[in-house]
Amino acid sequence: MTSEQIVECSFNEGISIAPNFSYKNIAVCTFFPDAKHFKHALRSVAIKENFGIRIKASDKTRVIARCSYEGCEWRIRASLCEDTQTFEIRRVYGVHTCPGINRAGNKLATTAWVANEIEDIVKRNPDIPPKDINNNLEKDYGLSLPYMKLWRSREHARDNIFGSIDENYKWVPTLHAELLNRNPGSHITYSYDKLDHSFRIFYVCFKVCEDGFLYGCRPLISLDACHLKSKHLGMLLSATSLDGNNGLFPLAFAVVETESKHTWLWFLQNLAESVGPHIEPLSFISDMEKGLCDAIREIYPVAEHRICIRHLWKNLKAAGAYTSTEYNDKLSELSVLSPTIYVYLTTLPYKWSRSQFILGIYNATNTSNSAESFNAWIVDARTKPVVDLIDTLRGKLMEQRSVRKMMSITWQRELVPHSEDYIREITTRKEHMLVRQSTNSKAEAESVHSRHIVDVESKECTCRVWQLTGLPCIHAVAFIGMKEHPLWHTYVHDLYFVRKEHPLWHTC
Repeated sequence: MTSEQIVECSFNEGISIAPNFSYKNIAVCTFFPDAKHFKHALRSVAIKENFGIRIKASDKTRVIARCSYEGCEWRIRASLCEDTQTFEIRRVYGVHTCPGINRAGNKLATTAWVANEIEDIVKRNPDIPPKDINNNLEKDYGLSLPYMKLWRSREHARDNIFGSIDENYKWVPTLHAELLNRNPGSHITYSYDKLDHSFRIFYVCFKVCEDGFLYGCRPLISLDACHLKSKHLGMLLSATSLDGNNGLFPLAFAVVETESKHTWLWFLQNLAESVGPHIEPLSFISDMEKGLCDAIREIYPVAEHRICIRHLWKNLKAAGAYTSTEYNDKLSELSVLSPTIYVYLTTLPYKWSRSQFILGIYNATNTSNSAESFNAWIVDARTKPVVDLIDTLRGKLMEQRSVRKMMSITWQRELVPHSEDYIREITTRKEHMLVRQSTNSKAEAESVHSRHIVDVESKECTCRVWQLTGLPCIHAVAFIGMKEHPLWHTYVHDLYFVRKEHPLWHTC
């Protein structure tokens, strides 16, 4: 390059248009959509090639810049073309005589510049850690930036991609009206702070979810709260259940500012409006969420409240006990090992052992797995502002219903696949059982460690597994298996039949 390089070119020949913000070419006759794109490219090259820049003149029609190192003759000039649609690099003067030491790199790497550089990777992974962002910048530019600048840049990039979070809140009333318009009969509500009119809470329970839960799900609702990761944070409260095939069934969710007794009361009041306040039997299961126990007692005073055993006491044997005798035996062992824990567990307001669970729920779970499955299902949405978050969840629910509908069409047997698998496994289990039949419907089944009474007519066993799950226990299977060609589906609760599951995704 000579000491002064001036290249003139016509608009129709030798053109190279910069396609996006990350374009790194600043050769003469390179075209950009506007001055902003040009200045970003200039900044990128300066950081990459270790020189500083000083803008001498800048407006919508021209940009003149020079190397910031005193004595360096390098300069660049770009201006608006005659068509007023593109910005062209007209001239590049001189060569760099400055030292090849990047004293200005970090200063030039502003939050806005970094945000534009990382937009593609943030689009793919909105939760990318600042450390990983720094690794990318170090690889491409030799930059190492402070954590907070990286964090702010990521938030800036999110705003570029998903829109400003502050602006996003203005669309809440529009979203509310649109959801109700497209989902008649749904219970969807929101509220603002009466003093400063700031967003507070948004609750959603679609009509199809409400009807599906009441028609074909087991009456066990898993409640959970998870943190949101957008600029203003907040919490997502959720209510989920399980269908007859043990599939996750989202019932309702709400975006709230914080988790507290007040927000749980508000959530459960709306849930009661959605599915009714007098469902019996009804059971809730949760972790020890803030204020949730009191809120459940207030809104659903007769409902059972189970606690997730993993969050109470890992490997606590009494939690797995189905009978009160087994439960008391395990607690007696615990009272000797740790009297303090014994007193704590026996005075809890929650149900945490299967031996305490009420009948009619047909789900013996004592873990909040469905809530954790829901949180994993929505993990990508948790970084989005409230309107995009809710719309993303709406889309995921719609896709889930479509997939489940197509899947259920393929079921040709009496029972749903999960129950078919259970019956297949338990009827082929090699477990020695001595059966003494007393009547056509009753028998005593004895194994090495236990003895239980089975009544196939009432679908009961003294082990309580059949009553709690709606599926025959090992003792019942031993007795029923004595019959010639038993019809296994006749010993299973209606919730597990395809005829019950099918309308859940086709008509509800």
